[in-house]
Amino acid sequence: MTYTYHIECPYSDKWNAFVKGRTLGYCQGYMDAMRGQRPGIHLRLVRSDGKVVDEVFAQDDVGIGQVAGWPTAQQYEAAAERALARAKTIRAEYNLRNRKK
Repeated sequence: MTYTYHIECPYSDKWNAFVKGRTLGYCQGYMDAMRGQRPGIHLRLVRSDGKVVDEVFAQDDVGIGQVAGWPTAQQYEAAAERALARAKTIRAEYNLRNRKK
């Protein structure tokens, strides 16, 4: 039997598929790319028969990029500043899209 695959994320107390009807290789590549994203949401790779093949769990920590050794306080502070700037941009874009006319 040939399967198709999709990727789901939690949305409004249910799982919402957003990458649909793809091959296993495509979906695995997407999941691998998302593993390194911090912060990141919980994702599931699901086969067309409903079997969950892979999961990437939510990450709340801010990623600071590649660091040789232990990150310094300054590196964490810089990462936090970048995260806050990105959050401000995301919020502004969301408000612009969802503005009531």
